[in-house]
Amino acid sequence: MFENYSEVVVLLVKALQHELTVEEEARVRAWREECEENEALYAKVMSSDFMKMKTEQRERVDAVSAYMQVKKCCKKRLRVRKWRRVSVVAASVLLLWGVWFYSGTEFLSSGDVLTEEGAEIIASGSKAELILSDGECVILGKGQLDSVWMHEGMEVHSTEERVSYVGERQCGEDSLSVELQYNILRVPRGGEYSVVLGDGTLVCLNSESELRYPVRFDGEERQVFLRGEGYFEVTKDPDHPFVVEVENARIEVLGTTFNVCSYEEEEQVVTTLVEGMVRLSSENQSVVLIPNEQGILDKEGHLIKMEVDVFPYVAWQKGLFVFQQQPLERVMQVVSRWYDVEVVFRNEKTKKISFTGNMRRYSNFEQTVRMLEKTGGLIFNIEGRTIYITEK
Repeated sequence: MFENYSEVVVLLVKALQHELTVEEEARVRAWREECEENEALYAKVMSSDFMKMKTEQRERVDAVSAYMQVKKCCKKRLRVRKWRRVSVVAASVLLLWGVWFYSGTEFLSSGDVLTEEGAEIIASGSKAELILSDGECVILGKGQLDSVWMHEGMEVHSTEERVSYVGERQCGEDSLSVELQYNILRVPRGGEYSVVLGDGTLVCLNSESELRYPVRFDGEERQVFLRGEGYFEVTKDPDHPFVVEVENARIEVLGTTFNVCSYEEEEQVVTTLVEGMVRLSSENQSVVLIPNEQGILDKEGHLIKMEVDVFPYVAWQKGLFVFQQQPLERVMQVVSRWYDVEVVFRNEKTKKISFTGNMRRYSNFEQTVRMLEKTGGLIFNIEGRTIYITEK
């Protein structure tokens, strides 16, 4: 009846606008009569509830890019079961209708800056790129609808905020002869995203971070590679230790919750343990961390541990910035990464000003700036996406 999903999408949208030709009406009628699922989908799309849902969502969905992503998935995910295909068609109709509903309107993502006076800088939130083992790039984040597909024998579920892998671990001699296939989850500046790995481990990635991981864990170790910052809730499996590899350091766990910060510009690896136990190693040094302890490996290779209040180090994945007597340079390093802005200090002295306070990560950037100005003696000038900090 239809060669691909996009034909169904286009005709259903035209039906919404009462623009079907006689021939197209006949094709839609025949499609509806093929099965109960098609008729149910048609009834759903034509309902007032569907239109109400689209109206409520239109302020936050970039319909153009989302539709193109769904269209791409439609061509490549033909192995998905029938009930899932119906969901994809419904999603595509919703998004394409959004494109036509906003015909002639210029789309701006939540992280864009308007050029007129009164411009706002707002954090984008959930967004990421998923690089599959075959090189395909899937765009994830706000505006996408739930989808399911098969990849390297694993069932992959993606939502606005998370991608999850579901499948069985391979065991025995057969698993030793299979080459591991890796995916890469890459989060840009101004974003965040999370992934549930094949063993059930949850990893939340902060802005400007990247996680490289096998589609399924088949070896003796469950090994992943992190760049940037990640919060881990590791599934317990004593027979298969979980290992996080970062630049010049290795973190070994059996089952635990911890945060790792390893941004290149910060020139140190900071591991903060919430619960369980981990070993942080580098060359011939290692330390064992217990809850409320932190291990720090600096650029000279010195490895130390100390007792800390863990909350400020994990608050980011609760939607907060928490700073305790931090120099302004460090504060702005964190804030600029989240809002995807550049910071220019007019003099070195201002970098050392101490700041303590809690701020919401999803606030308008101007609100964050106003709070920082309360430290006293500072002026923040915002020009486009560049922040100039000077003394009064």
